[in-house]
Amino acid sequence: MQPLPIGPNAPQPLPGATQGTRPGQAAGGVDFKKMLDGYLDQVNQLQTQADQAAVDLAAGKMDNLHQVVAAVNEADLSFRLMMEIRNKLLDAYKEIMHMQV
Repeated sequence: MQPLPIGPNAPQPLPGATQGTRPGQAAGGVDFKKMLDGYLDQVNQLQTQADQAAVDLAAGKMDNLHQVVAAVNEADLSFRLMMEIRNKLLDAYKEIMHMQV
């Protein structure tokens, strides 16, 4: 069997990925909790920026409606993605809890 060619769309290993990480760590050595906290902070930051853009538009400080709509859509999409990740984590947890030992 020949290896798949490496191209721009081929999956690449994470930078600094190592084998044999301890439980609770991602392949790059980053703590899973810290990684999720970082993603939550990013989603929160996008939500705050979208809220501020809407307030600035309503106050007349900004006149670019396209920029406000783009910020709101980006915040909405990131929030929906985070909710899907949360749902998948809960499903995985429930599956593990139903396993028989």
